[in-house]
Amino acid sequence: MPLQLKVLGTASGMIIACLVLLGLLFPLLAGPYYIKLVMIGLLYAYLSSSWNIVGGYGGQISFAHAIFFAIGSYSVALFAVHQVAPLIFAVMAGVVLAALASFVVAKVCFGYALSGIHFVVGTMLLAEIARIVAVNSNFLGHSQGLEVVVPLSIWNLQFDTYLPFYYILLFMTLAIAAGTWRLERSRLGFQLIASREQEASAKALGIDTTRSKQRAFVISAALTAVGGAVHTLVIGFVAPDFNLGLLLALTIVMGAVLGGRGTVLGPIIGGMVVQGIQEGLTVLGGLFGTTSVSALAQVVYGLFFVVIILGFPRGIVGTLHRRSVDRQAIASAANASAPARR
Repeated sequence: MPLQLKVLGTASGMIIACLVLLGLLFPLLAGPYYIKLVMIGLLYAYLSSSWNIVGGYGGQISFAHAIFFAIGSYSVALFAVHQVAPLIFAVMAGVVLAALASFVVAKVCFGYALSGIHFVVGTMLLAEIARIVAVNSNFLGHSQGLEVVVPLSIWNLQFDTYLPFYYILLFMTLAIAAGTWRLERSRLGFQLIASREQEASAKALGIDTTRSKQRAFVISAALTAVGGAVHTLVIGFVAPDFNLGLLLALTIVMGAVLGGRGTVLGPIIGGMVVQGIQEGLTVLGGLFGTTSVSALAQVVYGLFFVVIILGFPRGIVGTLHRRSVDRQAIASAANASAPARR
């Protein structure tokens, strides 16, 4: 059994190394269209992994992450429009503001012991309130949003291609995967998992479940704000219907649920798959019209959730991992019973 685990770990390491190498060399092998496509997929993978810290390991299904994404996005847009300072400071400001906002939200929600459907509905209402405020705010550009007058720029440097941001997003995705792996094995990670599985038992063991969930929520929100800031630097504009819309929140959650909540690679795989689905729907929209594709998107998303919940309740990675563990357990039991039969 230890030899099997060693071989499995070596194979997994080789697969990950090959995927990282492919990611580094991909811009040399593909055109601008596919590079941009993968960039958005990496962004969704990063955002789903950020949400996974509180939604996967903490077990708290939050739709408020659209707010933290928008804080990072609007920080960059406002700095660019008013030319306050180099945009790198806008990213920092967005992270700090998102952390402060999430601390207040977490303090209220977890302080009043909101969980389950109450936490989901509460965070969803907060996101909708924030969207309505942005739509009616002249400072934030109403429903038209804000345009970044110097797109693709950071620290007063202007890029002529999307290539630097491709590698930035690739680094962000790899970094959050490594951070999630470390979280799994940290004190906070064990506390979150214990709280998710049996909160009453975790409290009986002396774990401050409220504090651990608050910490996870703040970390997750700050990382999400970074994703929002980079998105605005790449796209060049912000709008409340997207940056604060329910569709964005659902996309972030869907990536983690589809890939496997509470796993390292699940949200990354799920985020990339979600981007592939969206691009496929966009292509269909070009063939049948935007009205048809909008209705089709809602149907596809609904069917996807039903299929995943029924067929892959643990997500893609979670289900494959569980089946691998079950096969190893059956093989071990068979090997252990073989001498007895002899």
